[in-house]
Amino acid sequence: MKTETESRPLPNGFELTELNPDFLRDPHPVLDRLRQEAPRHIHRHAHFPDAPTGLYLTRMDDVRAILSDATYQRDPRSTPPGSLARAFAPASVMIDGPHGNLLYLDGAQHRRVRSVMSRAFTPRSIQAKRAEIEALAAEMLARLAEKPEFDFIAEYAAPFPIYVIARMLGLPDEDMAQFRQWSEDLIFVFNPLRTPDQDAHQKAAFAGLEDYFARAIEARRNQPTDDLLSGIVHGEADAGGKLIDNEISTLLLLLLLAGNLTTADVFGNGLLALLEHPEEWAALKSDPSLSAIAPEEFLRFGPPVAIAARYVPEDREILGCPVKHGAAVVLSLIGANRDPETFDDPHAFRIRRGRRDHVAFGGGVHACPGAPLARLEIEVTLNLLARHYPALRLTAPATRDRPTLGFVGLSRLMIALN
Repeated sequence: MKTETESRPLPNGFELTELNPDFLRDPHPVLDRLRQEAPRHIHRHAHFPDAPTGLYLTRMDDVRAILSDATYQRDPRSTPPGSLARAFAPASVMIDGPHGNLLYLDGAQHRRVRSVMSRAFTPRSIQAKRAEIEALAAEMLARLAEKPEFDFIAEYAAPFPIYVIARMLGLPDEDMAQFRQWSEDLIFVFNPLRTPDQDAHQKAAFAGLEDYFARAIEARRNQPTDDLLSGIVHGEADAGGKLIDNEISTLLLLLLLAGNLTTADVFGNGLLALLEHPEEWAALKSDPSLSAIAPEEFLRFGPPVAIAARYVPEDREILGCPVKHGAAVVLSLIGANRDPETFDDPHAFRIRRGRRDHVAFGGGVHACPGAPLARLEIEVTLNLLARHYPALRLTAPATRDRPTLGFVGLSRLMIALN
């Protein structure tokens, strides 16, 4: 006989997102069930009945197979009317001309923008910033250590990566409070069911950033400096020529979102897991060098992005399932990262795993170009905490009530350093 859980219909559509309070609280019982009973789950959206029926994948091998296949599409403009790609796409990427948001580009256009980004944002250039990033982290933590307790999300996890990426771009520190507010408001763009108030906030944030970046781009074009923004403005694309202003502006918009919101969520998810597993925190304190590999378990166990989507360029059979042109293949990154066929005891948090074969950064041609920076930010922070703040502890239960579609993070994490 089936248990009550096994007898329930398999969830679908928004039931498999953070808009479902039960899924937001703990998605893994559902994902474990899907992985076992329906690893190639037929995926329908009741809110979008005209969209072609797609697949929802939870097994690591299936997720990797789709991520590595460059024939799948990300550009919503390539999909037919009624597709989920069009329903979820921000207005800034649905224009007739070129843009620079790498999340929504394919083929030559994607290679063109990414080639400039890759040259200006190399792992070597990021490592060259290690001392500067360490100094910033040490300064912020020392200031926070003076407080009896503080919200780690609001006062460190969110502002720290914003300061890092802004300084790399050559933007002034005094603008960062406004940057943070814009980034918080922009996340609503990923929710097609946003309220009128949320819609107004994300539109205002986009307009504010567009104006800010236009002025910064013009300044670097007239007077280049030794920063990431100048490298992007004056970089030559593989296809020849420099990026136009709109390509640069939307690329910077992506850097702002991906460079701080996702990293902030990894910080919160990972630190909570670390403090809820005292034996792991004790291991890190006794050997701070584990901070060099611990970021991988932070990323595997609590990735900031729940899903990735690819769209089918023509009618085809996928993993034995017939799928129509424009259908969404939804890849559960949090599900694949807990696949027992890939990871031993996958629901256990072990900082000494040190395995990079998770999919927290996606994969294939769309793998996150900021991965080296995120890893460095986590490593630096963990090393400082282990060496200087051994009394680190939670002072209140964590709050996970931020229903932002596709992003997995805490809204509040109260801790004390001393």
